[in-house]
Amino acid sequence: MHIPPPIVAAIAVLVLYLLARALPGLSVELPGHWGIGLVVAGLGLGVVVATFRRFVGVGTTIQPNVPEKATTLVTDGPNRVSRNPMYLGMAMIIAGLGVGWATLTTPLVLAGFVWFINVRQIVPEESALERVFGEDYLAYKARVRRWI
Repeated sequence: MHIPPPIVAAIAVLVLYLLARALPGLSVELPGHWGIGLVVAGLGLGVVVATFRRFVGVGTTIQPNVPEKATTLVTDGPNRVSRNPMYLGMAMIIAGLGVGWATLTTPLVLAGFVWFINVRQIVPEESALERVFGEDYLAYKARVRRWI
């Protein structure tokens, strides 16, 4: 069963929120925590939107469950620094909201999101992209890290 990554991110945010409410003793509010959190989440959203626009701009698929439909290997824009900038942006949104809610459960939820996306999404995507783009993808993979 394939769960779209934005749904996985939304579930992670919901879990983070519920943990923040259920475990208020695991909260550490620092001055400006909401400001910092919103900046991080906003930057993450910006990365997701910029990457989405770049994929649409070159006419390739943004559907991660069908990477074999990719028509163009996008290696510029946010993809210059991360092979998975949309997932990185989603992780930044989760982290930013966790900072805003000031919950110490943030690293646990964030690690769960990263693990799930790595295992269930990125590894299969990379195999498909290797089949579709061959040496070009392998060269890209060698010079750009998976996350950052």
